Amino acid sequence: MSAIYKSTIFGFEQRMFRAVEKIWLFLIQAFFVLMLVVPTSLQTPRAIFLVLITTIAIVLSLRTWRVHRDIILLWLVTLLVGLFGVFWGVINSAPGALRVTSVYLVWPVLYVLFIGLAHDARVIKAIESALLLGIALATLMAITVMLAGLWGYGGVIYPLLEFQGAAFGNYGGFIEFRIYGLTTVMYGFPFVLSYILVRRGELRSLRKLGIYLLLFAIVLAALGSGRRVFWLVMLLTPFIILPFLQFSSCRLKSVPLLSLTFRSSVLAVLTIAGVIVAIGLDPVALVEIFVSAFQGQEASSGARYVQAASLWGAFTNSPLIGHGLGSTVDVVRSHEMPWAFELSYLALLMNVGFIGFLVYSTAVLWVAFKGIQLSRKNAEFAKLFVPLITALSAFLIMNATNPYLGKFDYLWVIFLPVALINAYLTRRPKYD
Repeated sequence: MSAIYKSTIFGFEQRMFRAVEKIWLFLIQAFFVLMLVVPTSLQTPRAIFLVLITTIAIVLSLRTWRVHRDIILLWLVTLLVGLFGVFWGVINSAPGALRVTSVYLVWPVLYVLFIGLAHDARVIKAIESALLLGIALATLMAITVMLAGLWGYGGVIYPLLEFQGAAFGNYGGFIEFRIYGLTTVMYGFPFVLSYILVRRGELRSLRKLGIYLLLFAIVLAALGSGRRVFWLVMLLTPFIILPFLQFSSCRLKSVPLLSLTFRSSVLAVLTIAGVIVAIGLDPVALVEIFVSAFQGQEASSGARYVQAASLWGAFTNSPLIGHGLGSTVDVVRSHEMPWAFELSYLALLMNVGFIGFLVYSTAVLWVAFKGIQLSRKNAEFAKLFVPLITALSAFLIMNATNPYLGKFDYLWVIFLPVALINAYLTRRPKYD
């Protein structure tokens, strides 16, 4: 009787535990969509949501938390760099030393807690579904802001989206608009394009139509956004995708590469031309403002040139260990956060020096190379990994001139591929 009782209790506990896991995964999906659609907004409600998710994660981790030793090692080394950077910043009286602890210490701990609960590809697939939904909603919101400006309904729409920083400008020949979720849309182009390529044999009917419409909407938002870095990402994405795709088990085999490149280029040119005509843009003006971003001919790019010289000069004064996280230079880009700079990699180099920069770079390169190694062996892994690593690579290019990775809302760009690798390395028997 005792054995039967114990068995019943154990079975009940197992069912309850699985139910809590499902609830936690649903909450993670919901929170992820919120991060994608309303980044930097609704901070208090999202903070409460995050506390709830973290509490459940801690309870679950008592039984199922597992992180592969290689990931733990890299994580610990990067965390030590962050700890030293904060300590060195405090010693050198860096004004932002304590303010940046969340990015370099707190959030990595939180993300590794979540990563340790993913041991099944189904978890990453569920997050991938949330990612696609978030990209779609952010793109829809961006298109709404753009069309409202073009069609004269900004007075109605923009007050409703004030919490998203919605704004629009028409400059005769080109337009630009602003909304916080635009960064998600920018991430979405390489991700969605890679998703289409790795699942080219699986997409059918409405699903195929939906994903192609999403890609077209992203291109529409890109051209109307006036963001040169977005245009640059679109130009570079095909070259980023190809090596990751060809080194994986999803590589292009039957289609001649030159033929595919030609057809894709023709389709891209026709799509972009159609969008330009549809929203009344001047292609010459678009080319001119794109080129001007690389010549220092305007205030924003000129300021970055000055910023680069100042940051590099500070780095050469302490090249090995830097000046500490949260340090400043003589160029101030934000009076509220004088330690924040658009040129994030030069700022990081100045903050943590060559040694710290090398550690962070090695961690990212490990993710790429380990993922490539695993994607050659497992097609299902490759289908999940190639879009994530392609989008991460494009995002790292974007981050060179805008510090997107300095916020919790976009650190997942790095940690999600790590979660996928961990899920494979610590997988349960049913993973394959």
